[in-house]
Amino acid sequence: MEGIFNLTDSQVKNSIKTLDQGEGTTIATTTKGTSITQYPLQPTMFLKSVIDGAKSQHYFLPFCNEINLPDGTYQITVPRRTKYLGRDVGTTGFQIGTDEPTNADMTVTQIDNMEGEAITPTPKYSGVAISNYNLRVNALNLVQYAKDELTYGIGDHIDQYIVSTIGDATDASSGSTWGAQTLYGGDATSDNSLAAGDVITTDLVAKAARYLKQKTCYYWVTSDGGATAVETQCADKNPWMPTAQEPFVLFVGPAQEETFRKDSQFVNAAEYGSDKVIHNGEIGDYLGIRIIVTNNVENVATVYEAPDSAQTGGTASPGVEMTRCILMKSKKAFTFVWGAKPKLKVFDYPQRDQTWITLVTSYAGGVIHDDATVFVDVANA
Repeated sequence: MEGIFNLTDSQVKNSIKTLDQGEGTTIATTTKGTSITQYPLQPTMFLKSVIDGAKSQHYFLPFCNEINLPDGTYQITVPRRTKYLGRDVGTTGFQIGTDEPTNADMTVTQIDNMEGEAITPTPKYSGVAISNYNLRVNALNLVQYAKDELTYGIGDHIDQYIVSTIGDATDASSGSTWGAQTLYGGDATSDNSLAAGDVITTDLVAKAARYLKQKTCYYWVTSDGGATAVETQCADKNPWMPTAQEPFVLFVGPAQEETFRKDSQFVNAAEYGSDKVIHNGEIGDYLGIRIIVTNNVENVATVYEAPDSAQTGGTASPGVEMTRCILMKSKKAFTFVWGAKPKLKVFDYPQRDQTWITLVTSYAGGVIHDDATVFVDVANA
């Protein structure tokens, strides 16, 4: 990651005030570890290498449309075609006349399907301050240790930021509003009604792919009595199709990976048989869908508010631990904009006899096509 760090010294120095408001300096007492018993004539060897803790892997950014904002630019507007006009029933859409023009003009079509999404990158600051005394008395390379923490931390923050922002995509609803669609495991019709056994299946993956491909867009409507909901058609949407450069990708959690690994239908079908690039975390190519396992998809315990309750205005709590899986059309659903790529800076802070390691970056993202996403909410077991 260091190869893309490119902020100026002044930008880093301007971040010192913000960094100074953090949790404090890393001093010798915070990095010495727990006490051990030693004897003068029984020497102890100290390894200089660190046995790492586990890292969550970061997979979302490669499947987003990524833009670098040039210096001197505050924000960017991403133009989009809402959807091709096509030939809708009635007077909307692309119009074709059947009468030979004589004393009247031919039929013309009004172009009204252009829109834009404004994205404004905002600065992000993080850093570590280490006392120089601590650097001298510790067995480890604390500067490199801090660099590793900062680079991993910003990567994890970006991955989770993309997930949460995609989760804010506009839902499909009645009338002319097409948008993100949601499917549920088993016979559930809401997060609230998810129960044990409503897990992900190959049939559910196939249905989600169909929903992404077809023009018809569905949303959930409460039936008579309010006990259940039914899938109801709303306006036509974009008929997305996977391509080699912009495939469909399904992000699932470890619980869904376990379910797939136990499903002979998935195991037998999720074979590549080609020389295509396999992404880290990818467990298979099923029905033309790249399936990625990540811990950063939303996983909700029964006591917490379900992922979609914020969108629906409710306070639904699932009856079981659940995961919101995300099926999306690569490069079309989400655009990520760098205002400034991350940069690490190591510098001396003599007034406090400290060494500072800072990471400064600027970014933001936005959903471009709401209907390029299908949420698949399932129980974990």
